[in-house]
Amino acid sequence: MKLSFYGVLEKRKKFFRDNASKDHVILSGTNSVLLSAPHGVYQVRLGKLKHNEPGSAAIALLLGQSTNSYLIIKTQNNNDDANFDEGCPYRKTIENLVNKNGIKYLIDFHGMDKKRKWDINLGSHLGYNIESNVEIFNELEKELTSQGFSVAIDNPFMAQYHTISSFAKQKLGVWALQIEVNCSITNEKKNFDKFEKLLKILEKWIKSLK
Repeated sequence: MKLSFYGVLEKRKKFFRDNASKDHVILSGTNSVLLSAPHGVYQVRLGKLKHNEPGSAAIALLLGQSTNSYLIIKTQNNNDDANFDEGCPYRKTIENLVNKNGIKYLIDFHGMDKKRKWDINLGSHLGYNIESNVEIFNELEKELTSQGFSVAIDNPFMAQYHTISSFAKQKLGVWALQIEVNCSITNEKKNFDKFEKLLKILEKWIKSLK
């Protein structure tokens, strides 16, 4: 599928328009990977409104389609934060998806402020969330770096404690990785070539997961 900056933007906007009345949306897959984007809409954490990260939802949507992975995306702000609140509907759905579909890997996408100096942050909770297969983590980091992306590990986001990745590892026993993508890559037309390159790297890597 040929991508364009405005085509991706419209796809993302249409998805949120069509699903605005739902807390979250799930799409079925054919592999053992679950892609997640909990911050495509605004969140409320400890009473504070936090900005949305729409680029993270776009990445999850496109990769869900190209890799036939299971997909869950938050589509409505219900005064909660799915990446912080225990017992929220989003996490209950993740638990059901994992238990019913043999999910082995959870990849949780987020967006970093464009002021951050890194292109990508890989959050592994100091290796705890990926300890069952460190090799596939190393493969992703190596490929991103070799293709010119600046990559930080667990800095500034570790994917610990309250996060979906930590929940997936601790409660569900699933290999989990939080991927933070600089918003300048996902949201700015001048960086669309870089966005496409990132998608190709992630698509190939996800398809390699068994």
